[in-house]
Amino acid sequence: MSILNAFRSEWILLNRKRLWLVLGAITTLYTVVATALAISTAEPRRQQSDDGLALEALVGVGGATMAVIFSIAFAFLLVFVMFAASTGNEFTRGTLRTALTFQSHRLPLLAGKLAARVLVAAIVMAGALVIGSITAAIVAPAQDISTGGWFGLSALGEAVEDYLRAIVFVGGFAVIGTTVAVLLRSTPIALGVGLLWFGPIENVIGQGQDWAERWFPGMVIRSIVRPETPDAVATPAALATLGAYTAICAAVIAIVMSRRDATA
Repeated sequence: MSILNAFRSEWILLNRKRLWLVLGAITTLYTVVATALAISTAEPRRQQSDDGLALEALVGVGGATMAVIFSIAFAFLLVFVMFAASTGNEFTRGTLRTALTFQSHRLPLLAGKLAARVLVAAIVMAGALVIGSITAAIVAPAQDISTGGWFGLSALGEAVEDYLRAIVFVGGFAVIGTTVAVLLRSTPIALGVGLLWFGPIENVIGQGQDWAERWFPGMVIRSIVRPETPDAVATPAALATLGAYTAICAAVIAIVMSRRDATA
């Protein structure tokens, strides 16, 4: 019950008109631009680069949301920053400690807060898919891409699958961002560590390395929303690896939260 109470209190804090307007504006701008660019730069599979979108993936069932889901992968740093900052600020400002005076159980409190934040992100992802699909339907004909298979029940099923991939993508970076913030208890340091790892370390050390693509968390999570790229890890393997990382993160959070003071 304490998790539900924590969820409700965090949802009341997040469910504000100003926040939705800001998120809506950012989501609309990013989705329209990123989707249009993904479609306009798509190439045939034989000419496709490692990070490019195959032209064949846009044709037929699932094409309406393929460019959208592919573009979401490039927003991974933004997702990490949002969740790391929201948790880090709880420690820095002392709001988590204040909340513990009303609810003494630390783990349910943090779990409820995280669930509310993920729900907000899930709503934003749903909007992104709708906006991106409309953008794709407008841009695709100008690129001589057929949209004949983009409509119907089969296309709707593919859209639902893409939405679930987006939720897993957000959830993965949400858990990692929260874990880093809990460990470091400082928003600037947590953001610095995350940007360093998911930026130059993963993309320089792991570039073109099979072992890195299989085990580096950022690459694994991005494979879930970029299943068509040549270097993507198969979805079942990616989900299994992400599940293991989630369990590790949960254990780390449980140990740290139970043994350390809830302040920065």
